[in-house]
Amino acid sequence: MGLAIRYQIYSRPHLNADGVHGAWLFVLSPILNGLAWWWYFGQPGMWPLIAIGATAVAFLGGFILLLVGRDYDSKVDEIGGS
Repeated sequence: MGLAIRYQIYSRPHLNADGVHGAWLFVLSPILNGLAWWWYFGQPGMWPLIAIGATAVAFLGGFILLLVGRDYDSKVDEIGGS
């Protein structure tokens, strides 16, 4: 009987276009949210509240895009067997 075939797998993740957009949303939306809150405290109104809501949704959307916007490059090598 021969030995079982063994494989070694190398995988490298990287962000695709959706992942890059998600990263930008994930980083910039909290900054813009802080500016929207500053605007709201300086001049309460409907538009600052809309900006606060939009940046909150952008943050969550950016997080999701960052998770799903990945591609993987994999290489499989046979390292032993019969």
